[in-house]
Amino acid sequence: MFIRELELEEFRSYRRLDLRLEPAGLRLVGPNASGKSTLLEAVAMLATTRSPRTTTERDVINWTSGEEFGIPPFVRARGAIVCKNGETSVEIAMQVDPNRATTVRKRIRVDERPVRASDAVGRLRAVLFSPEDVALVTNAPAGRRRYLDLTIAQIDPAYLRALARFARVLEQRNSLLKSLQRERVSPRSAQATGQLAFWDQNLVAEGSLVIGGRARFIARLAERARARFAELSSHGDFEATYRSSVDFRSNSGEPVETAVIARDYQVQLEAGRDEEVRRGMSLTGPHRDDLGLRLGGVDLAAFGSRGQQRLAVVALKLAEIDVMTAAGGEPPVLLLDDVLSELDQRHRRLLMDAAAGAGAQVLVTATDARDVESAEFAHIPLLQLEPGAIVRTAVD
Repeated sequence: MFIRELELEEFRSYRRLDLRLEPAGLRLVGPNASGKSTLLEAVAMLATTRSPRTTTERDVINWTSGEEFGIPPFVRARGAIVCKNGETSVEIAMQVDPNRATTVRKRIRVDERPVRASDAVGRLRAVLFSPEDVALVTNAPAGRRRYLDLTIAQIDPAYLRALARFARVLEQRNSLLKSLQRERVSPRSAQATGQLAFWDQNLVAEGSLVIGGRARFIARLAERARARFAELSSHGDFEATYRSSVDFRSNSGEPVETAVIARDYQVQLEAGRDEEVRRGMSLTGPHRDDLGLRLGGVDLAAFGSRGQQRLAVVALKLAEIDVMTAAGGEPPVLLLDDVLSELDQRHRRLLMDAAAGAGAQVLVTATDARDVESAEFAHIPLLQLEPGAIVRTAVD
């Protein structure tokens, strides 16, 4: 799988860009604020329909776009993709709502046909490495849930659909719980039980699919991440575990069936009803889950050094490549955003070896050309980026 052509219009600092890429990828060299990360952000967004750098979609739209035409600010990103099944294209266009400046209208097209986000995610698969990835270990669980959701969605379309349905049900159920709290309705009354029954049933049905998808993915990810970390360091066993708020159990040790998860989820909902009505919110489900990361039995977020945390993230990302390759039958596009400068020489070499060995298209950025002059990347075309997002062929 590789990107053959990338088109950007009013995407952050890029007013207009039409870039053809080789199957090997690109080495992008330039100073800070020259648009290197923005290029990789656009590719990652085409893979997931979401920006990896912001949760506010307005941020990717050039603030002055549309002024010369007298229309609201807009953005467009399009990628022509070659994969084992042939060629396809993904396009994302967004425009600020003229009546509400904080609202963005979004349109997604695959092969020139309008589609929902769930039908576009995974047409291009990509794994992004960036210096900010260490936040995956240190920040709040919401960031790790978002990482899981964006990654799993690229290889399991059914997961993304279940996640979207779960989010809608959760919003409605929370609204009802707030109403019951406000009206001081007894949690065990016929009124509360009757009104919650429908939303409980749907929450369990959709939430169990999400939990099952996460459990299966993390099991595969953990196995590969342990092996990848062992290649990077001999200091302790690396563990990635699923910390679910639903205490589902399997006696066989095999992946837990959805029906088992649903059964245990329903039991916990009923047991926690008093507290949920009292607090006016849903307290059990995938929206409360986390990805646990430990090294040598010790929690990395609380006790890991910065170096250990960084290596753990590299191991996770390399494992992500392995899982995506196995699931899709071809490697994803690798996006290395100025990560080589963050590693010492030995670990930089190991990462480059792994990237080269994956047989994937590699888009790698650096502020110093020496960081991307290794033999592993010598076959990749080199481009120089200048402030103002001007791209030209590098001078040897």
